[in-house]
Parts: sequence; structure tokens; C-alpha cells
Amino acid sequence: MKVLVTGSSGLIGSEAVYYYDQHGNHVIGVDNNMRREFFGEKGDTTWRLKNLQAITHHFTHYVIDIRDRVRLFDLFKAHSFDLIIHCAAQPSHDKAAEIPLVDFEVNATGTINLLEATRQFVVMPFLFI
Repeated sequence: MKVLVTGSSGLIGSEAVYYYDQHGNHVIGVDNNMRREFFGEKGDTTWRLKNLQAITHHFTHYVIDIRDRVRLFDLFKAHSFDLIIHCAAQPSHDKAAEIPLVDFEVNATGTINLLEATRQFVVMPFLFI
């Protein structure tokens, strides 16, 4: 089975990557480390990505912003996914008040881009975490 995990270097996404990899599935992870932009150095998830790359066997990472519809659709054209686990988000309510437009772009536009790619490329199921 081929699984797409967005937000693959985040708290929940990285656990999904590890779980599906350990069960022999090919996992494609999408993460652009935007947490670093949101929260500064303390939000950087590079360490988690490096850890995943060291402990997984069937994991491939792509640096893609889910707001980038063209790159996202290219990924869907290149891979036939059996499952999508969408964990990418701007997670902070306080930060959302500071950056409402970026928050909306990431959380709403990014999600609709994924849903549209799912619809166009007929992928099911889609889990929105």
C-alpha cells in the first residue's frame, strides 16, 4: 500500500509515517517545515525528519507546500496513493489571530488543494487529522 502523509515531520504526521512504514507500507511524506517560520528555531522539525529517515525503511520525503497546487498535483500524478492522511496545518489559535491570512491559506486552501487532488486522482480514503 502507498500512503501519503502531509505534515509528515510534525507530531502526529511523524507517528503516522512511522506506523505505516513499520507495517511495510511505502510512505510518501510531504512537509515544508513551516513550523520553523511560525514558531522560530524552537519550531524547527528538521530533527524529526532526520530521525524518520534514519529509522524507516519505506519512507520518501518531499518538501512541498500544500498551498502549491501545481506541485501537489504533480505528486499525485507521479504516485498512485491508496490512503491519504492529512496532518499538515498551522496549529496555533494564538498564531492564527496574528497571521489570519496565512493561517487560512495553510489550513483551508491547503486542505481544499488536497481534497481536489484526491477527487481528480480518485484516491480513497482521505483521513483529515
